[in-house]
Amino acid sequence: MKIRTKLILTNLFVVLFLLGTLTYVFMKRSTDLVFETIAENNELSLSQVASNLDNKLRSYEEIANAIFLNNALDAAASKRYTDDREAYRMYFDYYQPFVSAIQISKDIYQFYQYSDNPTFRFANVFAIDDEVRDSEWYRRTLQTRSGGLWTKPYVAPGDNKPVFSFRKRLNNFDRDSVRVVSLEIKVDVLHDLINEESKSKRFLFVLPNGDVLLDTAAEADAYASLDDLPFRERLLSGETTGSFTFRNAGETYQMFFQTLESRNTVKGLMVVSYVPLTEIMPKIDQLKSLAVLLLAVAFLVSALLIALFSVGLTRRLSELSSKMRSLSRDNFESFVVVKGKDEVAQLGEMFNMMVRRLRELIREVYQSELDRREHELRTKEVELYALQTQINPHFLFNVLNMIRGKLLISGERENAKVVGLLAKSFRMMLKKGGRTIPLSEELEFVDIYLQIQQYRFGDKFSYSIELDDAFRTVDVPKLCVQPLVENALSHGVELNPVRSHIAIRGDAKDGRLHVVVSDDGLGMPPARLEEVRGWLRLAESLELDEHIGLRNVHLRLRQLYGEAYGLVVDSEEGKGTRVSMIIPMPSLAKEEGV
Repeated sequence: MKIRTKLILTNLFVVLFLLGTLTYVFMKRSTDLVFETIAENNELSLSQVASNLDNKLRSYEEIANAIFLNNALDAAASKRYTDDREAYRMYFDYYQPFVSAIQISKDIYQFYQYSDNPTFRFANVFAIDDEVRDSEWYRRTLQTRSGGLWTKPYVAPGDNKPVFSFRKRLNNFDRDSVRVVSLEIKVDVLHDLINEESKSKRFLFVLPNGDVLLDTAAEADAYASLDDLPFRERLLSGETTGSFTFRNAGETYQMFFQTLESRNTVKGLMVVSYVPLTEIMPKIDQLKSLAVLLLAVAFLVSALLIALFSVGLTRRLSELSSKMRSLSRDNFESFVVVKGKDEVAQLGEMFNMMVRRLRELIREVYQSELDRREHELRTKEVELYALQTQINPHFLFNVLNMIRGKLLISGERENAKVVGLLAKSFRMMLKKGGRTIPLSEELEFVDIYLQIQQYRFGDKFSYSIELDDAFRTVDVPKLCVQPLVENALSHGVELNPVRSHIAIRGDAKDGRLHVVVSDDGLGMPPARLEEVRGWLRLAESLELDEHIGLRNVHLRLRQLYGEAYGLVVDSEEGKGTRVSMIIPMPSLAKEEGV
């Protein structure tokens, strides 16, 4: 057998083995990637559907919350009228316009209120009779502490339209009130959320109590309750999101589920989707057919190339000459395939080394020039950015002062004062300096912040700042008191139904300065207080989404002054909260070398 024949057969065997191995690996990996991609797309689709459902339900809850927080509507519906004309006047002046505005939405089918006020009865205000009191939904609505209750679909009386409801107890102004508002929404709203996705898959929306809110399957195959689902145990495994394989009636499905956790009213609501694997297999079969076709084409092409290469093995000198001519035309990719160990092979190897070296030298020159130009561009960008950062704050202050001037001219002194306070607070926040500032400047910023908040809350709270002049020169970290005041506003004042007071004072104890921010608001239960104190003790090792302001201030104080300093939180439910910021006095700081 000739050497040429042996060389061709050997190369063909090697190529066939390599191509076969690569094809198998390619098909296996591609199949896995197809499954992973489809699973990822379905998870993203399910996540989008869950997000859209969450936002849609939230929009209806906000309507009910608007009624819950409307003092005028509550007064009109709860007042006992001795004159029917007065009741009609209150209904058409206050109640009916609000109801009409709600029913403008094409999604809201009906709006009802169930009331125990016998003097306020109209078309959409129903009496709380024995039938209503004995109904399951009414009892659950009164007992729920999540802020409202979503119900399963039912047929609306009259025109037989499928609807579902959101019901909320109206006890914001009267804790003992038994009145309930009910928003009926068309089930078609839920179908619109999954209009495109439901064409190739099945969706289930399951309420926290186990009732099925929506099943896109045919009515005969639709489920009504979580207990009816054959894969119920998998959904109740405790995971909030995931996927699993399920086989039913000879068909295999890939199941995806996600649980809503954004707020109490929808906590535990599950969104489930079915994806039949029979839709995936045709894509896998197409991929396998393509891989086999590519293997055949690649093998034929390789066989042709091997034959041509074997025949042209003796033409190496011609090839080397051709590559040299190509190199003279600045083509630095002209490498010679070196075969054997003879003089021609050594010459080809030296030629390849020369081409590589030339290419590296040219690349170094080009790269050096590119680096130089890039450095020049970055230097100019830094200069422009420095100029811009000098202009932006000055522009902001000028604009705010211009607005304040316009407001003063137009006589709007209150608004002008707010804008002036805002401009002053911005100037103080952007003021240059080190890590610390005098306590007097921090309290000046807090005073401005509280003045601005009083425009927001009105007479809902008052405040006082009491601090000896001896303490005002003590240096403190920037923005260390303001987060404590903001926390008092958010958790102690804003939710308190009565007027509150925030007090800021300073006391010297055991050679340390205690800056105390206290309020007489809602306070915290003992369990919640212990939880907050635990967060402060483990502040460096925990990552939390709550009380970020307290945690950051505590960490900054400990890093700056040591573990003996920081925040101390005390609270009593119903009586208020007190947060003490403990920092060293100047004399003690010098002794400890702080």
